[in-house]
Amino acid sequence: MIITGIKTSYFCLSTGISVLIILFLYVPFHHHSLYYDHMIDLHTHSHYSDGTLSPTELINKAENLSMKAIAITDHDTTEGLKEGVKAAATKNVKFIPGIELSVNHKPGELHILGLGIKSWDNNPILKNININRKLRNLKIIDLMNDNGLKITYEELKKLTKGTIGRPHFASWMMTQGHVCSIDEAFKDYLTWGKPFYIPRVTISLEEAINFIHTSGGYAIVAHPLNIPVNFNALIEKLDYWISLGIDGIEAVHSGTRRNMTKRLLKYAQEKNCIITAGSDFHGDNKPHIKLGRTVKLGKISEDFLPKELIR
Repeated sequence: MIITGIKTSYFCLSTGISVLIILFLYVPFHHHSLYYDHMIDLHTHSHYSDGTLSPTELINKAENLSMKAIAITDHDTTEGLKEGVKAAATKNVKFIPGIELSVNHKPGELHILGLGIKSWDNNPILKNININRKLRNLKIIDLMNDNGLKITYEELKKLTKGTIGRPHFASWMMTQGHVCSIDEAFKDYLTWGKPFYIPRVTISLEEAINFIHTSGGYAIVAHPLNIPVNFNALIEKLDYWISLGIDGIEAVHSGTRRNMTKRLLKYAQEKNCIITAGSDFHGDNKPHIKLGRTVKLGKISEDFLPKELIR
């Protein structure tokens, strides 16, 4: 096999990423197993937010796949981390405690991963987030009931071990026959401008960074290409966010095209910041996304495990 177009600028010593990044960029994804044996995944969700597997089931699945490391990054909650730590203690899988925080941003949404957090109990920011989330859920329930969909908070609680979110409303609507799929529920009812959409109350980026840093973790911009701006505008935003204390970028994500992944990797290397990779695995709620895999189901190499998270 001949590999062309290799540029040495893609090599980034500071993040501990080896020449295998270049192979990742130029070798077809289904050939990656020729070059490494172990996968990682630094962006997953359990049933404590909008995933379908428990933290224990996620750790077991990671071990069955011979993965080297996995992070659980539930939305705005750390409820599943103790279970994850306990489950990983007897497994040959490195567990990285994490969280995915929603922060103020227009247009679209901005999510920040906190990876490698070490303390997370009784945090006032998370308590306020959960209070506002419950108030939002009650408003959505009122909207649904006003429109003839008889739903209760107790019914929704049965669908999750942790916090209730829009995916649980979507799942309820599907099981009750109001829609044919979760995607249809979001598209027609639960997204901006639709009948049952209520905007969430979010924290500032500075608050998110401060929470993650004081918890001993690293603040990473999650799936930056989901932000609805052009690439040049995104770079300006990333420059500013890094100046505020952002530590890195999730350059490799299941929803990111390969050519854009190259551009993000190059930018992150030039900025000397942490580079992470994650599938955004949700279990059966997003069955097309597979644990430990990213664009076109390519494996996520252990070379995307930053040295900062190995300590």
